Amino acid sequence: MPPGKKAQLLDFARALQSGSPLAPVAKPDPSDARWERIINDPKPRPKLAAKLKQLERLATEGKDEPMDWDRL
Repeated sequence: MPPGKKAQLLDFARALQSGSPLAPVAKPDPSDARWERIINDPKPRPKLAAKLKQLERLATEGKDEPMDWDRL
């Protein structure tokens, strides 16, 4: 969950707990809509699916390794 959404959820939970009126919800970021379209696109992505299967196999074999941000 993006940090902004986490903050909104936390604010919402605090408002519910305190019984105070809720603040208006922030408008969605326009860039979120683009990512939502990409994520929800049903088009097959065979290279991505193959990579995910490879990573799952490595994880089950215990051959996976932590993310090394310096190698990205």
